[in-house]
Amino acid sequence: MSRPISRRRILALLITSLAAAVGAVITWLTGRPNPIVVVIEPTPAPSPTPTLTIISRDQWGARPPNHEASNEFGFANTAIDKAWYVYPGDLAEAYSTVAIHHSAIPLDTNETMSSVQDLHMDTNHWADVGYHYVIDKNGIVYEGRDIHVRGASVAGYNTGTIGVCVMGNFEIDSPLAIQLTVLQQVVNWLSAAYTLTHLAAHGEFNPESLCPGKNMLPYLDTLAQVAGLQRGTGGYVKPVV
Repeated sequence: MSRPISRRRILALLITSLAAAVGAVITWLTGRPNPIVVVIEPTPAPSPTPTLTIISRDQWGARPPNHEASNEFGFANTAIDKAWYVYPGDLAEAYSTVAIHHSAIPLDTNETMSSVQDLHMDTNHWADVGYHYVIDKNGIVYEGRDIHVRGASVAGYNTGTIGVCVMGNFEIDSPLAIQLTVLQQVVNWLSAAYTLTHLAAHGEFNPESLCPGKNMLPYLDTLAQVAGLQRGTGGYVKPVV
């Protein structure tokens, strides 16, 4: 079925026809051709990128950090300590890399941010959720660990690395379109906000890990390219004693 012609388009066609008729009369009277004015219907501008909304820790009901946790006990005085470390100064000078993760829990489960935090605190015995941001199967972004605090997502390489997790087991599942769209928005934002240089998979830092899953890995090159980042772990800088 053909699409109905808009009133604006009809008006444009009438004006164009009238201009042509007038031009023909002028040519007959003067012997000189007159340029024909063609009215072109404007093309709508593309929609702006949607605003990125992040559900805060208070909104999703996060537990407070436990600084008695056995695998992240106490507070670090320097970046080489393995305890809870708060970055001093400008975060753009602290961060270089965004590491992409999956939660390894199948998409057809009822995984929540609270269940992610419970796993990290009660099973892994970290002081808090290890990731800085998490994207669920509906494309909703959640604040994880405070961005001012070193994460616990890539063993031995957490200093200077922002951890972003997408819910799902991408060894089995495929990431959903909405998750990939929002993940790109998050990576773009982090890259600009903290002048990042690299994007890496968790498993590239820790080869014993399959994270973020074989079905997520093919998307990482595009994620990095669109955000203007290099791929891999080359941005990591070991803390100085």
